[in-house]
Amino acid sequence: MSGRYNLVKEFIVKPIKKAFKEKSSGKVIKKIDPKVNKTELEKAKSRLEIQKHKTKMSGAKLDQTRFEIENPKVSKGKYTFDPDKKNVKKASKGRKELKDGSKKSDFGAQSVKYGLDKNYDVTKADRIAKFVGKKNKKKVI
Repeated sequence: MSGRYNLVKEFIVKPIKKAFKEKSSGKVIKKIDPKVNKTELEKAKSRLEIQKHKTKMSGAKLDQTRFEIENPKVSKGKYTFDPDKKNVKKASKGRKELKDGSKKSDFGAQSVKYGLDKNYDVTKADRIAKFVGKKNKKKVI
């Protein structure tokens, strides 16, 4: 029985697997040499490609500005690429404001607030002060 299995495996299964097996080139990329412009012609071509890219991006900025001018409902008076930088949409940077409008957090004062210690700096007690303070109901204002 095993002889028939080996014959079927050898002459039917292996050729089918071999036919569907992916063929690879067998080469592994180990290193890519950097492109360094050596001649003046290569340097000029490189500068030309950079200028072409800059021109293309300037055209894209112009198209965006035209779109915003033609569709004031979309832009709402704020332009993406405003040369005067007056109406530019800006992403928020830095620390977010708290609900009361201040940027300072009173996290370091939690332990003082709940009567665990008198240190206003951030300590390990601040993490658990609210829970321990509520448990003991020693809130000090």
